[in-house]
Amino acid sequence: MRNKLQKGIALGLLQWVFFSCGYKEGEEARIGRNAPYFQYQDINKRKGSIRELQGKVILLRFWANWCPYCKFEMPRIDRFYRLLGNKGFEVIAVNVGDSFGIVETVGAEMNLHFPLILDPDGKLAKTYGVNAIPTNFLIDRHGIIREILVGEIFTEDRILDDLLKPYFSKAP
Repeated sequence: MRNKLQKGIALGLLQWVFFSCGYKEGEEARIGRNAPYFQYQDINKRKGSIRELQGKVILLRFWANWCPYCKFEMPRIDRFYRLLGNKGFEVIAVNVGDSFGIVETVGAEMNLHFPLILDPDGKLAKTYGVNAIPTNFLIDRHGIIREILVGEIFTEDRILDDLLKPYFSKAP
């Protein structure tokens, strides 16, 4: 009896924590709402979760190897990541549909420093309502989605600089 009560309390607390974060399963990710929760393991076996990154400004990028814009923009994003990472800027690049080997090769060829994670079946992309590649979500330090940027957008450093200025006193 006591074990059932403990399980019931634990389940209730877990539901309260999940639903109190402002995201309900089935809702689409939208500007002004909390980013949907997810856990990940990057290609280097480092584990994390979106909640663990709270307190940082996050660029959550959905990309694929077949997308020329994705590959063209990655080095620009990496430059900002290296310059602002110690000031609380995090990038998570979610590859949709490619194999581990392809993602590992692209990361190595481009010398990318931010986490690359796999979404082979597109489940995380679906959770975020991604309908086009690339799609980027800018998430503030409180876990709120502030921008949703679809398509080729970081062709110039100025664009990424302007996007990050409100969150950092001096962007590179």
